[in-house]
Formats: sequence, structure tokens, C-alpha cells
Amino acid sequence: MADDEHEQMSDRFEPARCPGPATRDIILKDPGPPAPAVITEECYDFLGDEDLSYDVYTDPAIHQQEMERLWPEVWQFACREEHLPKPGDSYVYDIGDISILLVRQRDLGIKAFINSCKHRGMQLRPCGARGQLKAVRCPFHGFVWGIDGKFVQAPCQWDFPHIKADEFALDEVHVGLWEGFVFINMSDNPPPLETYLEVLPEHFSGWPMSKRHVALHIEKKLPANWKLAQEAFLEAYHVIATHPQGLPTAGDANAQYDVFGENTSRFVHTIGFPSPHLPGERSQDLILADLGGEALGLKLEPGQTAREVFAEHLRKTIGEAMRVDLTNVSISEMIDSIEYHCFPNFIVFPGVSLPMVYRFRPDGDDVDSSIFDLFFMALTPDGETSPPAPDPILIDAETSFTTVPGMSPELGEIYDQDTDNLIMQTRGLKTSRKKGQTLGNYQEVRIRRVRKTLDAYLSACK
Repeated sequence: MADDEHEQMSDRFEPARCPGPATRDIILKDPGPPAPAVITEECYDFLGDEDLSYDVYTDPAIHQQEMERLWPEVWQFACREEHLPKPGDSYVYDIGDISILLVRQRDLGIKAFINSCKHRGMQLRPCGARGQLKAVRCPFHGFVWGIDGKFVQAPCQWDFPHIKADEFALDEVHVGLWEGFVFINMSDNPPPLETYLEVLPEHFSGWPMSKRHVALHIEKKLPANWKLAQEAFLEAYHVIATHPQGLPTAGDANAQYDVFGENTSRFVHTIGFPSPHLPGERSQDLILADLGGEALGLKLEPGQTAREVFAEHLRKTIGEAMRVDLTNVSISEMIDSIEYHCFPNFIVFPGVSLPMVYRFRPDGDDVDSSIFDLFFMALTPDGETSPPAPDPILIDAETSFTTVPGMSPELGEIYDQDTDNLIMQTRGLKTSRKKGQTLGNYQEVRIRRVRKTLDAYLSACK
């Protein structure tokens, strides 16, 4: 569709919205410190209503196209700076069958290299490896490079008079840093990272992710294509059926969906406000009890809302635990589910009590398998350096998130519900006589945005 046609269609199409108060209305009525204006800023874009084909989730040929046309061309989150705190620290980032070696340099910069020996192609460091390096040494024959990627020596170098050291450096890829996140891009001439991130630098100016650090990292294998797995987290429409226990305290159907550009989108849905699917009115006392307030000994004063009381409890307990001042943090920032997505696979939450980062990756060359990286980001006290990032806790498809040390049982159950859907969804779409999915115009617009951007990469000529 031409840009002018799309603009005309967007101008004349206003999507249906859930009756009752919208997310923006709820947040603007919150007492206390006001939410940043970017949270209530609405930016919807109608992107069409045609069915989207299932073959992108199941066809090995499309997976191969992604490995050739998508992953080598995009900025993608590889690790955090706290994974590489000291010169010589290394981290291997794997995407499909591609492997990248990142190394902190002596000047504290970060370089990234194709994780392949220039001699006979051996992987220089194992998949997922971390560790301190004095040099990069191939485990097959012992060729050596400096941590800066420059060729140093080869055993029996007399047998390689044809090697020119200045031409035998490791193949380097682009590195970009944003708020403590380390991104890589394998293309020859990528756009600046901040341009690619679109609204993220502006929106996160009040949420400095560089003042956070990885407190827990769970890496789970999922029995589904990486895009199918990711889409399960791009909308709150599924709450009514998948997470019914959340309906008394989650504003799901009236969540806000925003599309900011080709790469970035967002949803905001409130916590401490009942689902519009529930009939009748729920008292603030009951909502507070559903939030766990009764077990915590929380009480409502006249005129207070459950959101207000629960947020104040979290300000105190999280602030004390992390030794940070949360006095001026709004209710929405404290408790709501605020989720930004940057194409192709980076999801980041700026909130305090839901401080997650997601990453979804293809698992080797298996179109029906993916890796879900779940990071929990703790606040770093002012004046302190972020601690080194912990090693990931690896779990397979059958292992519950609730078994992971440090994981909230309630939150672990929610992630189990999300990921348990994937086997049945994969089987269902492979069985379906209808060859594509029919999406909601508003609540599932972020999925359509991802698919449109993906299609642009896959249709590009190499």
C-alpha cells in the first residue's frame, strides 16, 4: 500500500474502543505525583484488517530468509554493559545459527566480532559463553587474536607466509549503546542506533535504564517460532481467557495501544482497576484485597483508591529494599504494565514493580523452536556501580517459571500460562484450513505493525 493511501485510510478510520474509562482517563485521575505525559500520549495508527498468513511461523524457507535478510540488517539487543564490566570481559550472543563475540576493550569501549576463526571457521568461543580474555585463541589450532580483533600469531607461522596480519583481523560488526543496553548490527552501513530506536530515547529520558541492572535472567526454550512466542506478549486481549485470575485487578480490554513508527510500539494497561469484562461495580476495598492488600495489612483511608494505597506500599517496600527514593514516582510508573517493543525482538518495561526486559530469538535452524530471555531489572542506588550481571538460569519447555529461585510464584504462573499456550497454538495453525489469522484492529495492532516491518525486510532484494 502506498504511503498516501495508508494515510488517507488512517484519517478516515477510527477504531472501536472498549466502553467505559480508557487507560488514559484512569491514569489522569490518579492522585499524587503526575504520570509523565508520554504515558498518556495516544498514537494509534490503523494498519489494515486483512488476514495475516501463518506460513511465517512454520515455513523453514521463510526462517532461512530471515537469517539472510532480517537478522544481519537490524539493530538487536545483545547484552547489558554489566555483562562486560572490565577490560577483557567477553560475552557470546547467538541468534539462530549466527554467533557474535563481544569484548570490553582496554579503553572501556566494546567491540563485537563474528565468532569464527579466520583459519578454518571454528567457533572461537562456545555459544552463550562469558569470561575474561587476555586474547582470543581458537580452540582448534591455536590461532590468536588480541581482544581488539587484530591478528597476533599462528602456530607454525612459517607455513602461512601468505597471511597478511592487517588483512587477517577478526570480522567486526557495529556496536551501539543505549541506556546500558548493548546492541549489535551486522550490516555494512546501518542507521544510527538512536534513529532506529525512534521514540525510545525521548520517552525513556525520564526512565534512565542505565541506572538499572540485571537482577535475574531466565532463558527458556519454547516450542514455537520466535515471532509466535513474542506476539503472545504484545497484547492484553488474551487476559480474559489465559489469565482469568487477573481480571479483578487488570484493566485489559480498555488498555491503550500505540504505534510510533515502523520499529516501535507500546501498550499501557492499568493494575488496580478491574477488567471491563467483569459485571457491576467492585469496591475499592475488594480491589485492594485482590491486589493482596489484606495479607499485607493495607487499609484504605476515606477517599483513597486501591491503586493509590498499593502504589504507596510499593514505593516504601521497593524503595527500602533497593535503597532508592521513589517519593516522586507516579502511581502508573509504580504499578501499571507499560510495555515498549522495538523491532524485531526487544521489549522493555520502564515501570518499577514490573521491571522486565524480554528478548525472543530463533533457536538454531529449527523454525518451531525459540529462546525467550526474561530479564528482571533492579534499580541501582545513586552513586553506586551496577553489579556484574548474573548468569542466566536455563530452563526447558516443560519446566515451570515458578521453580526458578527468586521468581514470584504469582508472576511465574502468569508466564507459564502464556508459554503453555504455544504448543497448542503451533499445532492449531498448522492444522487450520484457514491460512491466516484475523486480528483485532485496535488491541492487536502491534502484531500487525511487526508483520509489516518484517515483510519489508523479507521482500528486500539482497
